[in-house]
Amino acid sequence: MSEDDNRVKDGDRIYDLVDVVEEGARKPAPEAILNEEIIRKVEEISEKVARQMFPRIAERIIKEEIEALKKKIDDE
Repeated sequence: MSEDDNRVKDGDRIYDLVDVVEEGARKPAPEAILNEEIIRKVEEISEKVARQMFPRIAERIIKEEIEALKKKIDDE
């Protein structure tokens, strides 16, 4: 094949070339998958701890406030 074979000749069709990127779903990077899983697990554990601890903490605070109010009434 000579160089002349690669040259544009009269009547040759010329195309504009553009990059083609498929818009299909990409696989996320393994680090991203791991980070998402860690975040999901932390959220799950945090919610579980909060659900277990909140009632006890709220009960203690309410009892302390009631005792403080009783003491205030007794002191008057």
